[in-house]
Amino acid sequence: MNYTEDKLRAFLSTNGHVVLEKTGGDYILRSFTEQEIGEITFGYRILLGKGAFGEVYRGILESKRPVAVKRYINGTRKEEFAREVIVHSQINHKNVVRLLGCCTEENALMIVMEFICNGNLEDFLHCKNGSCLIPLPLHKRLDIAIGSAEVLAYMHSMYCPALHGDIKPANILLDENLVPKISDFGIARLLSADEIQHTSSIIGCRGYVDPIYCQSGVFNPKSDVYSFGVVLLELITWKTAKYSCNGKARVLVRDFLEAYRTDGSVMAIFDEEDYRIHDRLFLQKASTIAVECLQLDITKRPNIRDILSRLQIIAADHSCRSKPSGKTTEIFEIKSAIFFRNFIQPDVDPYMLIGLDKIS
Repeated sequence: MNYTEDKLRAFLSTNGHVVLEKTGGDYILRSFTEQEIGEITFGYRILLGKGAFGEVYRGILESKRPVAVKRYINGTRKEEFAREVIVHSQINHKNVVRLLGCCTEENALMIVMEFICNGNLEDFLHCKNGSCLIPLPLHKRLDIAIGSAEVLAYMHSMYCPALHGDIKPANILLDENLVPKISDFGIARLLSADEIQHTSSIIGCRGYVDPIYCQSGVFNPKSDVYSFGVVLLELITWKTAKYSCNGKARVLVRDFLEAYRTDGSVMAIFDEEDYRIHDRLFLQKASTIAVECLQLDITKRPNIRDILSRLQIIAADHSCRSKPSGKTTEIFEIKSAIFFRNFIQPDVDPYMLIGLDKIS
């Protein structure tokens, strides 16, 4: 793809010593030296998290602005690093973590981003890292789903469409108002209008990555739709994509779809007496969207803009019908836990249905 290749060559030629301009944007990306990164992170003192591609540290700029610094592991190819910076720099959206700059010195590949204070959605939903934060009421979970869908709709409709490729709760950060901010564009891709992405190396988190993408190696917008469907399920059920029930490893997508196929609805998993009618309607409609996102026939999956429109309609309807209450959230969490503890599902994995090996 000429557009991307040209951008990559231009990026690599700078080697971190000039300022990178964001194409069509209203800001510039600052070029940091390795020494400057060491200073703003106080010697990499505060580790925020780590993953397969590197570690993230907290830092403070000279202006006192808090930032997050992602330091890539040794061995990361400059081309891969450059691709992430290029894709991230093209996406100027209120629900995307803002990219502020980067360091491209030899063996010191790093990016500097705005700091998002409330961590990620995975920790918030599932009380990871020993901290259980306030429960999220239905309307707030819907807001998070809508904000995340807005980003994907924006990316998929860009002049050169962008695919994220790694949508999951760990990559959805929450600011001080619990507004979602999409992060981690490490495996994102820019496409030309007539391009299909093929890959022989599948990268992604099992439980979130599209099984059809794993089977075919074809990466397209419907792959992001599948991953979004899994996130929507987690927002509805409070369960992780992979979890343990009665000592057995469970897969959320498998269990949820089996419940839906059995009854044509998942509302049987809740005690209807504990819910006002508008909350039950919200859950049913959101569940239907999730089921459509998770279909193995990608031609039957809705596009993300249609999903966004439907979620916005649900949100408007839910807002008109009620004011959120803490009791509803607590009951939701209890009933969801009861269902997933007691409901017995056949051991069918959507990945195994199409003969896939294990994914990381």
